[in-house]
Amino acid sequence: MKNIYLFIIFSFIIPIKLIACQWIPDSFCATSQSSSYLNDLIVYGKISHIDNDGINFEIIDVLRGQEKRTSIRIWDGVDFDCNGIFSMAASELGNINDHLIIILPKITEKKSNWEVIGDYRRPDFFLFTPHLNVENGVVYGVIFGQLDKSYVEDQANYLNFKNSWNANNNCSSVILRNKNHEFEELKVLTLSKNKFKIVSNRSEKKQLKIYNIFGLKLESEFQVNNEIEIDLSSYSSGIYFIYLIYENNKIKTIKLVKK
Repeated sequence: MKNIYLFIIFSFIIPIKLIACQWIPDSFCATSQSSSYLNDLIVYGKISHIDNDGINFEIIDVLRGQEKRTSIRIWDGVDFDCNGIFSMAASELGNINDHLIIILPKITEKKSNWEVIGDYRRPDFFLFTPHLNVENGVVYGVIFGQLDKSYVEDQANYLNFKNSWNANNNCSSVILRNKNHEFEELKVLTLSKNKFKIVSNRSEKKQLKIYNIFGLKLESEFQVNNEIEIDLSSYSSGIYFIYLIYENNKIKTIKLVKK
């Protein structure tokens, strides 16, 4: 009888917890202006070292705030109940030599025994988008807008991004798309809960990149076919971004939802 009571209790608790842990985070620009991060450092740079407690980060540009060091330490954050299969490990921000734009809370009071006063901790991604990825001068991630839209145009040239911060101390004038460029027509077909197909009206050489909702690049490959199959069976349920990068450096972004 006791086991039956426990089963009934957990049957109610677990679904409620799963529902409570679903969220749609604010864009990077909205995050940077939120009260949680309004006074925090924002830098552009690359990951130079990864270990069990955090990462070392080489600063290329300081976009907001003051930091004289060219290399800083980002420590693991403190885990929270809604992290699912993800944690607050700084190593999950990317790999060595990956370039990021990141909002960094400075450690003024230790929340864990591994932190060091004066260094930085990984920013909390719950309800927020506190970092963007940069590859070949192009910024990837939810810069503006809402993640739950069927199509998100969310790439910008890094120089435009940097100039916006220099002029406005925010993202307000970042250029997100070239409306004069005609993309090939694309259709997205759902083959199963794990597999999708992107169908084009013509074959054109392009690169395909897959990112998860936290900005971590999962796959990257070159595609020339007019039919591209996407298999997300090895990944957890959630939202994924498919970036198609064309030879002229124009980008089209497709959002896929694996249920």
